[in-house]
Amino acid sequence: MIKKTVIGILLLGILALAAAGGLSGALRGLEALMRPVLNTKIINHYCGIYKEDPYFIMSIIKVESNFLQGAKSSRGAVGLMQLMPSTAVEIAQDLKMKNYFESSLADPEINIQFGTYYVSKLRKELGDHDLTVLSAYNAGKKNVQEWKETSGRNYLEIGDIEFIETRNFSDDVLWNYRWLKRWQRVRNKLVKRTAP
Repeated sequence: MIKKTVIGILLLGILALAAAGGLSGALRGLEALMRPVLNTKIINHYCGIYKEDPYFIMSIIKVESNFLQGAKSSRGAVGLMQLMPSTAVEIAQDLKMKNYFESSLADPEINIQFGTYYVSKLRKELGDHDLTVLSAYNAGKKNVQEWKETSGRNYLEIGDIEFIETRNFSDDVLWNYRWLKRWQRVRNKLVKRTAP
């Protein structure tokens, strides 16, 4: 709730700046504070290759590692996109990557490439439904397939997800994603208004 209130206040501040005509520098400064700027070239590059929305991938990174390159979970997930080493080995084989080592996951480029590829692969295998893809990313494809069977649908709703951690992860990623998309729309409108 506090998060949403702060964001609302920030957006109101931007709108006030736009109305006063002092938007350009303020917008760039505020955007740099609010939006992740680390590794955006890498994210955009691999999202272009694997046909994923960069804001979706940024949202996963935000929730998984908060953009901390050296993040490692207690379960052994590694890097920005918190990939399990066993999953990364499968991805390296899919991508026919030679000279892949577990330590390669610490490299932001490889981590983001593998994570984005994996999201894209899950989307192709499970359908183009963000909650279903995120659930598989967090809990594994096997669990998601069982939950889909139980639900009788080709996609998941939040109540279908049996793991609280996966529910929270998916909900947090989707919240961040919606916020970034909303920010993109507001930014586009403001930039359009202030263009010479």
